Amino acid sequence: MPLNFDSVRRQMAGLDRKVPLLTGETRRYVNLDNAATTPPFLEVLDAIREFAGWYGSVHRGAGFKSQISTDLYEECHEEIGRFVGADPDYHTVICCGNATQAINSVSRRLRLRPGEIVLTSVMEHHSNLLPWRMTGPVEYADVRDDDGALDLEDLGEKLDRHKGKVRLVAITGASNVTGAMPPPARIARMAHEAGAAFLVDGAQLVPHHPVVMGPADDPERIDFLAFSAHKMYAPFGGGALIGPREFFNNASPPSTVGGGNASLVTRNDVVWADMPDKEEPGTPNVLGALSLVKAMKILERMGMEEVAARERLLTTRLLARLTEIPDLRVHGDTALGGACERVGVVTISSDKIHHALLSAVLSHEWGIGVRDGCFCAHLYVARLLGLSDGEVSAFRTDVESGDESRLPGLVRISLGAYNSPDEIDYVCDALEDVLSNGPRARYYVDRATGQYFPEGYSYKLRKYFSLHS
Repeated sequence: MPLNFDSVRRQMAGLDRKVPLLTGETRRYVNLDNAATTPPFLEVLDAIREFAGWYGSVHRGAGFKSQISTDLYEECHEEIGRFVGADPDYHTVICCGNATQAINSVSRRLRLRPGEIVLTSVMEHHSNLLPWRMTGPVEYADVRDDDGALDLEDLGEKLDRHKGKVRLVAITGASNVTGAMPPPARIARMAHEAGAAFLVDGAQLVPHHPVVMGPADDPERIDFLAFSAHKMYAPFGGGALIGPREFFNNASPPSTVGGGNASLVTRNDVVWADMPDKEEPGTPNVLGALSLVKAMKILERMGMEEVAARERLLTTRLLARLTEIPDLRVHGDTALGGACERVGVVTISSDKIHHALLSAVLSHEWGIGVRDGCFCAHLYVARLLGLSDGEVSAFRTDVESGDESRLPGLVRISLGAYNSPDEIDYVCDALEDVLSNGPRARYYVDRATGQYFPEGYSYKLRKYFSLHS
């Protein structure tokens, strides 16, 4: 049964909020920045309020509230693994802060042997790129020139070239720049045939598309999966890392040490706790875990296949409108049929207006929230813009002098299942107007941040929310 749009809208917090425009009027905010973070489900907020009265310290507490909190936290691990089809005999679920923290945990534990490398790609978010540089040698699979998708032939060639030396293949599940979805099953098979483990950065995938990690004996399994709760309608700082239990249970120390992940400490020795406690030092974020699992249950109730289908329709509508706008370039795959292999993340640019100015105009004059810049994916954006390494390096002097106003970038429109066709038409109408008529006000640029602001106009932000209100 198709997903009922009205039921999705009713789940969201803040959709009725109005924001000020330069004209002095207010307009209902149109949030098209879901790839950065999503609004929370109302049921998630309700669940946190309901549980708050029972909140207590997790683990080793004899008090009743501590027992309830511990039982809930352990149940959350089971539910997270089930949601993504993890193998309980092979995988372990680690609750953490976000995908960045999760991938860093794997990086710190990997300990490459001499001659080994990590194979990732130029389309990665920095969270799935920079941690591997801290681990050891890194090789990058390229993307295709025509649509920016992962070049599987290049990936295969690099696996062959470094045969037996690739310890891990780490690839995004869905790009936070173009929405492109590299095929996980095919990449997993390629990685495993080369003797490597396979990690998926699922930050942009898990909230929008069904994921099945698979059993230990499946050559198309996902060995490691990382994702963040704040991108799937659940705030409170939750996230998850799922990986092979054996990888974390070996004799080496955990990635972070402290309270809670040691069973015994003497002057000269440590007995580390079993998983997942070994990789969850400090007081666990039970509220973050609860919010994540509650959001997962809501998404399950909607049906992940239906969520993906609805977002596919929205993405197809968006691409159809954007490709008809003069002087506007859409980066990545613009074929409408290609929407089946992408999530609802679309980036655009125009020679007529700077990317940061365009996003500022959409905000100040239209009440639309989008994002601009390089989206923590500098290698990929430079590749999409056709910039050479030398051209990118030329911006270093600007950055080191505190001037980010000339940095290249794109404007990103990113969708959630709650977005409406009317919102898509509205942002496209706004883009047509801005590119045809220009901004309605004069703007200045803050060179330190690269952001644009309307001249002679400022908001009293604390009027809308303040710690003292």
